[in-house]
Amino acid sequence: MFGLKNLRSILAGAALALVPLQDALATNNWTTSGTRNELAEPNQIVTSGADTWQDYDRPEDYPNIVRLPMDTIVLDDGIELAAFVTLPADEFGNPIDEEFPTILVISDYNVTLGNLVSEVSPSLGIVLGAADPYLVKRGYATISIDGRGTGNSSGVWDAWGSSQGDYEQIIEWILDQPWTNGDLAVRGISDLGIQALFAAETAHPAIKAVFSIVPAADTYRDTAFTGGAGNLLFISTWLSLTTLASVANPDLILDPASGFPVVANVLANSFLEFQLPIFTQALLGDNALNNDGPFWETRSPIARLDQVQAPTFVVGAVHDIFQRGVPMLYEQLKTQVDSRLMILPGTHFEAILTTVSPNGSFGLPPTNHIELQWYDQYLRGIDARVEDIPQVTQYMVGLDQMATSTDWPVPEAEATRLYFQPFGGLKESKASLFGGDETVYAFPAGGLCSISSAQWSLGILGFIPLECFEDNSFTEKFFNVIYQTSPMDEDFAINGPIQADVYASTTNFAGLVSVRVDDVAPNGTVTPITNGLINMKHRATDNSRSRTLNGETIQPWHTFSESDESVVIPNITAKFPIEIQPTSAVIKKGHRLRVAVGPSNLPQGTIFGAEGLLQLLPTWLTVENNRWYPSSIVLPVVPNDSFTLVPTE
Repeated sequence: MFGLKNLRSILAGAALALVPLQDALATNNWTTSGTRNELAEPNQIVTSGADTWQDYDRPEDYPNIVRLPMDTIVLDDGIELAAFVTLPADEFGNPIDEEFPTILVISDYNVTLGNLVSEVSPSLGIVLGAADPYLVKRGYATISIDGRGTGNSSGVWDAWGSSQGDYEQIIEWILDQPWTNGDLAVRGISDLGIQALFAAETAHPAIKAVFSIVPAADTYRDTAFTGGAGNLLFISTWLSLTTLASVANPDLILDPASGFPVVANVLANSFLEFQLPIFTQALLGDNALNNDGPFWETRSPIARLDQVQAPTFVVGAVHDIFQRGVPMLYEQLKTQVDSRLMILPGTHFEAILTTVSPNGSFGLPPTNHIELQWYDQYLRGIDARVEDIPQVTQYMVGLDQMATSTDWPVPEAEATRLYFQPFGGLKESKASLFGGDETVYAFPAGGLCSISSAQWSLGILGFIPLECFEDNSFTEKFFNVIYQTSPMDEDFAINGPIQADVYASTTNFAGLVSVRVDDVAPNGTVTPITNGLINMKHRATDNSRSRTLNGETIQPWHTFSESDESVVIPNITAKFPIEIQPTSAVIKKGHRLRVAVGPSNLPQGTIFGAEGLLQLLPTWLTVENNRWYPSSIVLPVVPNDSFTLVPTE
């Protein structure tokens, strides 16, 4: 039973539930990308919407906020979750005795630490799960919860596995509290944004809005095993941050009697029982982890995204760890609920800092102003004119500017295939009959001094001021084969996923093929646009799930299953369809488009297990560029008038 309070919220929101989705055409040149559970199908496109941004703001309803003492939610299996409630308060700091629409945040990063940090920096506190005072003062209660096995909650943290049954119980507990009116929003950043999606997938009618910032879609393909290669840098960084956040419990100092047992629980259970074993098993090549399967499907929001029934706003970043997944979340959501997509500049942490900044950037309003507009419309029934929010807003690499469009990918895109040429050319025509090939040494630690280290460390290493994190000249000078166009006659815009079809061979029994796409300026500066890679044994694709544009496959769906593994035979050429992460970019007139192919990109992925040891042997990769083996890349080229630039002033 959802209770009387929730029934009231259903009736109150009935009018909003009748708001139709924006008009969509049946098909266009794109198909969607399939998932584990869905085949590719004709794409439905949004054809109208605002193309400019307007700031939305209103005065505070209350002068203060107040944090209530920690409460406890007891789940059916006896696990106790720590809950922290923040309410609007009067000028004396007393909580307002009213029922409020409520924002739910579930954090694996220790809300107690977030609340403490928030006293000094509210923006950074929000990252860890603390309430946003801006929203609370405008009439929204916030409840922040430590996920099981983290912070002050009991149990074992296992990366959203056993917590799947927690979300509905959390919502039911909230609905019994005197400070909520029964209308909920779920929101969060990174891990917290992923949990917001999981909570929304309960389809609980109390959830009226979702705001998810830099979340994952498919945890296997997006981050942990991009291209079927284990992402050691991401996995180690993320697991370390999760453990450190819980261990850095302020109660160790403020209340040692309760703090030490809590931290001991995290170390004994979540770290020793899950994180260390799972990390070790992956490194040793455990097939249940190194191949796609039930473990990853459970932990992938896109697998059950069709259950979401609330309007959803998703935010990503052009060089995020979830660069692949965020636009795919939007693509599915847009056909079932009112939704918006925003892709910010920078890496994971750079995007996070942008969203918690009290000031707007790149011509956009502050993110919490956008959130207020979203919540006012869907939780409070205010005509906040969410229809004036552009459907899609993306950062354009090469222009250093945001742009709006009616949909993602840009509907007017056309597939353009460029072929690798002898002597490093890149053209629309195939190489000559005789063509050629290029051989490069397989240096196993390639890409260390590149944007990949910044990107896959969640952006942490990106704060080190190294030129090679912003310019690919150094990393591509050695151990890469380079192909590039002539200088562009006019601005050349691309938007969406990219596919490289590389014919190659290796002198080893295992290996990788890495592809980088760059913008080369007349002065020689090489600006990274995007990249991808493939574990050679995982080259098998499922065409029924692969995305096409104008009939060209432009986003391959690799099965990454043990049964579909291909044998890598030394010196035998094979075709490697490589999924390159989606992007939005303009190669300006006079600039060149570059494709760099290499045998490794260590920060993005490596081969685990015994096969990984083979990468230490002296190895050479040969890339073919001839009529028989026409290596190429397929780009989604869009008209320059298909997007609208956002003014920066």
